[in-house]
Amino acid sequence: MCTSNRNTKTDRSKISTKHLLPRLLFALAAAWVILAAGLSVIYTRGLLHPPCPPPPPTPDGFLEVQIPVTENLSLSGWWSAPHNGAVILLLPGHGGNRASLLEEARFLSQAGYGVLSADPRSCTGEKSTIGWREVEDLRAMRDYARAQPGVQWLGVLGFSAGGASAILGAAEIPEIDAVIAEGNYANLAAEITFSPAFPLSMQWLIQRFTLLAYTLQTGVWPGRVSPINALPRVCPRPVFLIHGQREIERSRGEQQAAAAPCAQLWVVPAAGHGEYAAAQPQAYRQTILQFLEQAQQTVGTPSP
Repeated sequence: MCTSNRNTKTDRSKISTKHLLPRLLFALAAAWVILAAGLSVIYTRGLLHPPCPPPPPTPDGFLEVQIPVTENLSLSGWWSAPHNGAVILLLPGHGGNRASLLEEARFLSQAGYGVLSADPRSCTGEKSTIGWREVEDLRAMRDYARAQPGVQWLGVLGFSAGGASAILGAAEIPEIDAVIAEGNYANLAAEITFSPAFPLSMQWLIQRFTLLAYTLQTGVWPGRVSPINALPRVCPRPVFLIHGQREIERSRGEQQAAAAPCAQLWVVPAAGHGEYAAAQPQAYRQTILQFLEQAQQTVGTPSP
C-alpha cells in the first residue's frame, strides 16, 4: 500500500511538472508581448506629443501673426511680405517650431521672397501626426499668404516631417507652385519599421505595436502617410528633394524616380539629417534660390 501511494504521488508530480512548463512558457511569452506593447504605447505618445521649444524674439523684418486653422485652432507664426510676388511657406521638422528654419527664412527674405513660418499644431497642445493632419495646417498657411497683398506665387519648404507634409499637402493643394522637401521620409510605416529586427524580438514587436498605436491614436494607418505615393500627383509642378549623404538610404532616394521628370535630387556630401546648410553653406543657399528662380520661370511668375 505504501509503495502504491508513493507511485501515485510521483505520477501526479510528473503530470503537474508536465503541465507547468507550457504554462510557464506561455506566461513568459505573454509578459514579453505585454512589455513590448507598453513600451510602444510610451514611445508613440512621445512621437505624437513632442515638446515644443519656446521661440526666440521675432527677428527683424518679420511680424508675429496668428494663422487660423479651425474655429478652435490657430498657429503662431512669423510673416515677412514679399518684394517679388512670391511667398515661401516653411514647415519645421518633428519637435521643431517656427524658429527651426530661421536661417532659411532670413536668406529667402533677403532675396525678396515673402516668408510665412509657423509653429506646428503640436505646439498648441494638439496631437502631432508626423505629417498627415499637418496638411490642414499647410492649407491654413496657404489661405493666410494668399490673403496678403501682392502675393502671386507660392512655394513650400519643409524639413523632415515638415518635408513629408509639404509633399502630401502639395499633392492636394494646387495653389502650391513648387516644393522643396529636405530629409523627408518616403512612407511613415516604412520609417517606423526601418531598423532591421529579428521576428518576435523586442524591437520587432515594438515596431509593430507602434504601427497599431499610431493608428488607434490618430485614426490613420501609417502606411497611408506616404510622400513617395503622393509625389506623382505633385507633377508637373517642380519638386526639389534634399537629402544628406549619410541619410540617403533611410530617407529613400528613389523618391526622385517617383516624381520624375519634375523632381530634382541633391544629395549633400558628408551631411546627415538636417546638416545640409552646415555641410555646404554657400551651395545650400545658392541651390535653393536657383531652384526657386527656375520654378517661377516655369510657372511664369516674375523671378527675384
